Amino acid sequence: MGILRHVLTAFAVVALIGTALAPVQPTQAGEVWKAYHYNSSPKVPGVAGLMRIAEIVEKETNGEFKIQVHIGGSLPIDTLNMTQAVGDDLVQMAGDGFYLGIVTIGGILRLPMLLTNEKDYREASRIVRPYLEQAFDKQGCIVLGEYMYPLQVAWSSKKLTSLAEMARQKMRVTSPEQAEFVKRFNGMPVTIGAPEVSSALERGVVDGCFTASAGGGRLWGDLLKYNYRWGPNYFSSVFIVNKKAFQKLSPTHQAKLREVVVRVCPMIDENMIKDEVSVTEDLRKKGMIITEGKASDYALASKKMADFWDSWAKARGPVHVEALGKVRKAVGK
Repeated sequence: MGILRHVLTAFAVVALIGTALAPVQPTQAGEVWKAYHYNSSPKVPGVAGLMRIAEIVEKETNGEFKIQVHIGGSLPIDTLNMTQAVGDDLVQMAGDGFYLGIVTIGGILRLPMLLTNEKDYREASRIVRPYLEQAFDKQGCIVLGEYMYPLQVAWSSKKLTSLAEMARQKMRVTSPEQAEFVKRFNGMPVTIGAPEVSSALERGVVDGCFTASAGGGRLWGDLLKYNYRWGPNYFSSVFIVNKKAFQKLSPTHQAKLREVVVRVCPMIDENMIKDEVSVTEDLRKKGMIITEGKASDYALASKKMADFWDSWAKARGPVHVEALGKVRKAVGK
């Protein structure tokens, strides 16, 4: 009886997961999609933006097209597999920032020390966007929009007031490129999804991370003691949709979804900037030890990482070399 009970329980779990991820079927009232975001808090601008997109789309299509938004951890989808989940139509839309394992061309935008101001990042993003769209298309996805976080700065539960103090610290990273940066400065990179960071900090699996105040600073600030306002790269997310599901929409609904995403993304960027200031100040008042970045650390890190940019591109093929060359020319590096 004990074995039978375990078997029946296992079947029940599988059935529940299958139900949660089953493609939503259109109702008589119109089309219903599922959307997923890797962040677990509706207060984070990216999640709030996705919710806003869903709200506007439903309102401006008179309820004919609805998008059900699920936040990080609410569905059995790993953060690193969100591109595949959208491509497989497990969810029809996602806010995806952890796609570099599949869509490697996006790594150009996160090469450590290549893009360290917003102007350069915006120009590089414009150049990379066609390559990014082609790569996502191969995964059965369409890119509708992009938003960016402020510079990913360094945080830790241990003393971290300079680049040198990152040595021997376990740092949660958001990409293989960021992991290489941590290694070159004698830290230990750890790759985990956003929903798992809080527990990892509490258990000492990681000491710190790279994130913006507007992102992880808001979520994990109470678990951290130091914020070094210096960082190696920006982090952006894309709103992607399943290609076949999108093509099944009426032309009117396709156009509306595209227009709303383009309308909302700049709002997300603006809210990120506002939150960066307010969240940082709130954490300072709570006792966070905040240190401004040193120019000497930027110079040292840029010098140490420059050879990595070309070797990274060459290892991934001629398309990456071509795109990186255009970006380096545009930003003067």
